[in-house]
Amino acid sequence: RRYPQGKAGEMMPHQDEEDDVGLLAEEGRSGPSRASGGFLGLGSVCACFSIEYYQPFFDVNTDEVLARIKYAFMVCGNGSPFLEVVREKPDAYGPWWISTTLIFLVSVTSNLKTLLRAGAEGYDFKIVTFAAMTVYTYVGFTALAIWVALNYWLKTPLTILQCACIVGYSLSVYVLASVLCVFPFISWPALLAAWVLSSLFAVKSILPVIEQHEKQQVVAFVGGLVAINCGLMLIIKMELY
Repeated sequence: RRYPQGKAGEMMPHQDEEDDVGLLAEEGRSGPSRASGGFLGLGSVCACFSIEYYQPFFDVNTDEVLARIKYAFMVCGNGSPFLEVVREKPDAYGPWWISTTLIFLVSVTSNLKTLLRAGAEGYDFKIVTFAAMTVYTYVGFTALAIWVALNYWLKTPLTILQCACIVGYSLSVYVLASVLCVFPFISWPALLAAWVLSSLFAVKSILPVIEQHEKQQVVAFVGGLVAINCGLMLIIKMELY
């Protein structure tokens, strides 16, 4: 290559070579990211088999989870809507642990109540299976139903993970109710209170994004959400307590 003479007698690189060097440097910086994202970029079929695909779903700390749980109990507060809190950073960690904790406590307290009332011996593991099937099915079905209703009926874009956050964190009050249900005389009031608080939390979380729709649509959506929650409460009471 030929180099032009500088003012101080120094050899200056040609502009084309500077461009080549800059291009190579840019490719060097962007190369690894493209390579690392290439596998995930092949489509959801390949992406869902990688650990990196699920990491953002659990990218929360304990303080954030506890703060989100407080929303389920403070349904009369005037803070930011729950959906605004999880819109940019929804998580699956909180809903999964809340659901699993509820299954564990329902199983333990249901067996304990049976032991105290009938004096039976042993532990009925069928209760664990039934509780797990009930709670996990409720979370999955309700989140999917909300997502379908919002995106295809009310034309309100919301991700399935955001819907799962609302449903999962709404079960926080049932965790407390399940502990109280070990006492027969308080099981009905505890579960009814949990149903009311859980429904209010879910409705309050979603209402800001649907309140601009027609009143009939809003009422139908809210009524369906409350009815599904009521079904969960009745199954827990009738089959487990």
